[in-house]
Amino acid sequence: MKCQYCKGSCQKAGRQKNGAQKYFCKACKRYQQSIYRNQAWKAGTNQMIVTLVCEGVGVRSIARILKMAVNTVLQRIRRIASEIVKPAIRRHQQALEVDELRTFVGRKGNEYWIAYALNSRTGEVVDVVIGKRTKNTLRMLVNTLLLSAVKVIKTDKLSLYRGLIPASIHCYRANATNHIERKNLTLRTHLKRLSRRTICFSRSFDMLENCMKIYFWGKTYCLFRSK
Repeated sequence: MKCQYCKGSCQKAGRQKNGAQKYFCKACKRYQQSIYRNQAWKAGTNQMIVTLVCEGVGVRSIARILKMAVNTVLQRIRRIASEIVKPAIRRHQQALEVDELRTFVGRKGNEYWIAYALNSRTGEVVDVVIGKRTKNTLRMLVNTLLLSAVKVIKTDKLSLYRGLIPASIHCYRANATNHIERKNLTLRTHLKRLSRRTICFSRSFDMLENCMKIYFWGKTYCLFRSK
């Protein structure tokens, strides 16, 4: 058998627990099999997982489509999210829209809110914070925007914002958040875990956080990996 990595010569090296023949390559010192039951070893698997996550495919559906174990899919999603670097926030942006999106974690009674900032001109998601709908959660997002010296922050009429954003740069008039409200609808359409009136929601906080990170900034990861 030829090595799947370096095309060198392999020799038999015992069997796996499931009885499959195992091979060892003398050149690159790697163990491998001629036929794998699961296909997680294939090149491009991580890029495919990013694509499927962004298209709203669930973890178990990804496992069925890619012929992988469910736990392997979960591990890959966590690894991909840990490797994604959030883009640096540009300073002195003209205007940013801020809004929250309700979802659930674990059960329907456990509400969480996805608060994020959107540049309405470019459609870029600048920052995101996930947590309870409290002043502390929104403060983390707003303080990041204030440090970037944004000129105007547009929100809805939620009273919590008035105590966090200086009145000189705060805009909460009607239609101020049209672009981010449209983005909310797109998110609910693309990600099944955010849909309204459904039994689909994240089973853990870290998986919700990881999937949102992949959705907002996963394309950068794919471009980096493809080079």
